[in-house]
Amino acid sequence: MVYNMTGFSLSRRDFLGAAALATSSLILPSIARAEGTLQRITKDGVVRVGVANEKPYGYVDTDGKVKGAIPDVIAAILAPHGVKELKAEIVEFNALIPGINADRFDIIGAGMYILPARCEAISFTNPVTRAGAGFAALKGNPKGVKSIAEVAAHSDVVVGTQTGSANVEDLTKANVPTDRVVLFANATEALAGLKAGRCDVIYFPSLELNELLKSANDPTVERVEGFEQIKDANGEQKYGYSALGLRKADADLTQALDAGLAELLSSGKLLEIISSYGYGKAELPDGVKTAEQICKA
Repeated sequence: MVYNMTGFSLSRRDFLGAAALATSSLILPSIARAEGTLQRITKDGVVRVGVANEKPYGYVDTDGKVKGAIPDVIAAILAPHGVKELKAEIVEFNALIPGINADRFDIIGAGMYILPARCEAISFTNPVTRAGAGFAALKGNPKGVKSIAEVAAHSDVVVGTQTGSANVEDLTKANVPTDRVVLFANATEALAGLKAGRCDVIYFPSLELNELLKSANDPTVERVEGFEQIKDANGEQKYGYSALGLRKADADLTQALDAGLAELLSSGKLLEIISSYGYGKAELPDGVKTAEQICKA
């Protein structure tokens, strides 16, 4: 028998069990901390990436591998940390934020824009890309509109865009009535809707429009030339800043990604990676605006 200080007796088994419990209470929290997302992916060499299966952002190719400008950037940043494999989880765009918060994947790799409302739900790295937007219409642009403001001013014009995207917010701020906005799951469905007469123009980020029209190779639709970008409060052209999305609890992973992203930008490697997907120097982030600043805008 082993006696405790109160005079009650403990069997050796009870004593060892109590000691183990006390020890585990000290060790387990440190184990939990050691098994955060960054530690897990560096240990396993695998990171789970959420994509909306959209080119050129993030998609699964016919060979089953995850590709796209954003996953390639993730791979380049995490390679020095021992990450050798990206596993894709495909969800609809508007399910990306619920998906990462439900731990279905570790990083959103879909070219998602930083928006204040989204910043309330998840964390973002600093910008990966900067991009404008544009219209596509049937050949000849029958309605003749070249800006969101013109769509708002013409009561007979219907615009299509992607549900859950930053473009919806643009249309709302421009006072385009909701009954003249048709929401689609993705750009491919929007193009089909345009051809079917469900809308007169479709509104998407420039790069996505370029990829869409290139893939469709359809002479009956075209990019609207002379599109007027929306303006910010200072009257300057407004751009969307895309970034990697993460759970708020993964501050160390966010910090590691930001450090790697800054290195890619300064070395010129970032442009090298994204240029293979149709991006150019104009789509590089300006290196001035941070995620924190954009979230507070």
